[in-house]
Parts: sequence; C-alpha cells; structure tokens
Amino acid sequence: MWREAVKWVRRPAVLLVIVGLVLPNLAFVALSLFGISVPPRTLPIILYLLAATSIRFLPSPIVVLLFVGALVFDIMFCATQLFGLTLTEAMFALRFINELDILSSKLYIVLIVLLIAVFGGTFYLLTHQARHMRRARALPMLLLGLAALPADLWFNTPGDSAMWVKVGTERPFESAMEKSGYLQLVQQPNGRHMLVVIVEAMGHFNDPAIQGMLEQAIRSAGIESRYVVTGGTNSFIGGTTSAEMREFCATRDSYLDYLTTDRPDCLPFAMTQKGYLTNGYHGFSRDMFERGKWWPHIGFVERHFAEDMQQPGEKLCGDVFVGICDPRLVQTVAARLKSATQPQFSYLLTFNTHVPVIADQGYGHLDCLHKDPRVPEREVCFMADAWIELLHTIAESFADPATPPTEILIVGDHAPPLWYRKARDLFTPGEVTWFRLSPKG
Repeated sequence: MWREAVKWVRRPAVLLVIVGLVLPNLAFVALSLFGISVPPRTLPIILYLLAATSIRFLPSPIVVLLFVGALVFDIMFCATQLFGLTLTEAMFALRFINELDILSSKLYIVLIVLLIAVFGGTFYLLTHQARHMRRARALPMLLLGLAALPADLWFNTPGDSAMWVKVGTERPFESAMEKSGYLQLVQQPNGRHMLVVIVEAMGHFNDPAIQGMLEQAIRSAGIESRYVVTGGTNSFIGGTTSAEMREFCATRDSYLDYLTTDRPDCLPFAMTQKGYLTNGYHGFSRDMFERGKWWPHIGFVERHFAEDMQQPGEKLCGDVFVGICDPRLVQTVAARLKSATQPQFSYLLTFNTHVPVIADQGYGHLDCLHKDPRVPEREVCFMADAWIELLHTIAESFADPATPPTEILIVGDHAPPLWYRKARDLFTPGEVTWFRLSPKG
C-alpha cells in the first residue's frame, strides 16, 4: 500500500500538481486551520501555476528563479493588502527592514519557517524530479488551479472587515479633521495650543461595551471638568501614512510624492502662517517610511523622533517595532506645552499597538493573560489595554490645571491588520475611532 502511494505520488502529473498548486499554498492552508488567514491571493496562485507549467520547456534553474520571483511577489502582495500599502510603498519600506525585530514575534517565526520549508520542498522537486515533470500534462494542474481560485476567494475575502480595502477612489473621502469640526480651528484658530494624535491601529469596535471602555478612558481623570469630550467614527483607506495624508492634507496621494516637494496646502503649513510653531513627535525611527524627509514638506518645522528623545536606560515598548512608549510621549508633549512661549500645533504619531503586539507589556486595565471576558481575543485585548492607557494618559495630562488649554483631536489611522478572523470581526468594517477634546470657556 505504501509503495503504491509513493508510486502514485511520483507520477509526472501528480508531481506537477504538488509543485504548482499544493506546495505554494500549503503554508496558507495550514495557517487557516488555526484561524489565521491572508487576503485572497488570486494573482500569486496564477503565477505559481504558470511557473510550474514552464518546467515543460525551460531548464530547472530558470524555473527555480521563476518560483523565487513568484514567492517574493506573493509575500509583497500579502503585505500590501494586509497593511494597506501600495506596492511602491511596500518596496520602498523594504529598505528599512533592519529597523524591525521580526524574530521577536512567534507568529512571524512560524511564517518564516513554513515558507522556508515550502520553498525547500519546491526546490528539491524542481532540481531532482524535473525530468519526470517534463512528461506531465499541465491540464490537470491548471483545472485544479481553476477550482482553487474561487475557493481562495470564498475563504479569504473579508466580507465583514475593511482591513484590506485598497487605496483608491471607490469610497467617499472622510477625515476626522473635518467630521469632528477640528478643521474650523485651523481656518480660524483661537490662539490655544493644538494637538493631533494619530493612534496606531485604533479601529472602531462593533461591541458598544468594548468601545465604551475607550470612551471611559478618555473621559477619566476629571478631564470633563476642563474639556468637552465628543467622539465618532470616520472611514479609512490605506495604512498609517495614508492616514497622515488624509488628516493633514485632505488627500489620498502617497507620501512618496512629497519626499522632495512641498505640499503648501497641508494644514501644518497653514498653522505656521497663523503664527503657530508646528511639531511632529514619533517614538520610532525617522527613517521608517522616510518621515524625517517628508514631514518638513507637509509643514512640520520641528521633528522629534526616537533618536532625539530616547533616554539612556529608558524602558521601551513594542515587539517587532521597538521604541519609546506612547504614554511617555504624551507626557513629553504636555510638558513642552507648559513651557511654550508661542502657540503650538503638535502632532503625535503612536506606534506601540502595531501588529504584532507583545504580550508582557500590558498595563493591567484588562486581564489579557487570563483571557479577559470583556475582550476575549488575546491580541486585541493587549491592543485595547494599550489604547486605554494612552487615552487615560492624555486625559490625566490635560486635566492637570498646569497644562495650558489645548484643542485636541485623537483618531485611529486604520483598523488593526490582524491575522485572526475572530479578532478582525471585533471591529466595524472600514471605520476608525476619533475623539475631540475642546477646552471649556
């Protein structure tokens, strides 16, 4: 029986199916058994099928290179869909991969091991069984591939999640800057300090009870004695840099368009003309997504990154992305506003809740290590715990009478690009949360 099975597997047509269809998709099928999924991979699947078919008339080394190319494209394709990047932005971001501690994530380690194993098996078959596969008819593999494509679309299309909405014009443009009324302050500033906080991956929860915990956090520490707190949602398209362009420049243009060119219609430039000093704060490297280059071109006069603010021996936060803890940056911004001698237009970009989050850096608002029933999905629980801490720190810092009254807008950049379907399903499709704090009087 065993010998018959081995003999059947070694048939040319079967080997071709294994190389062109089974192995390239095996890792993703294995992950799906644990509730982990990726966006629909129609184009990568087709590329693998075509690369396998080419074994009938191309030398093995060339076919191996075609598979390498298909694998690289597959990884880049999934990354762009998962994190809301254009292909150009993803290719550009590869230059800064040395800034990331990818091996600190168990999930990423598993993915790397699976991909290495899959490609190793493919390489072995292409170099040791090429003679057999050249005799195979490609039709059975292609027919099975045609069946796999709709199956892939059926299982992986996120019908109830907007984490993979593509950059484009198919959805009406919205920004929290406009929906909250904050934009009117830019057009007619009242002389108070202004602060915009874009929060990494802070989507909007479907469950009002979970969303209510965020609202309670921003309304804590007596903040409502000094501020009127309002909130809402707005739609998003793309990743974090898209959110920055959305809120500050009211555009869906890529930040790559402004690495060397000014965008004078962006709000920071408008605030400079109105006598405000514009500041940008980010607890990660200025090199990631080239913020050190394009922030000045949208109007931020002063830029403060991890390289500028990190103290020796300071506790850092994050997993794959490691940098200054977001609550500490809130306190830094509040302290600088206290000593400011002219109106400030400040921008704080958080990043501690970037996927994947680290499990041992919780703040204790939720019992995530023991599956808190309020947020049962572990990764989302740690993210919510960090958002609660951030919002509470903002409330506490600006409820302090020593902190000058400041017009504050807090908004998420995009919904979390989570691997687990159950975790993604906790969020409202296509929406992010915003809060506005307006000083009383």
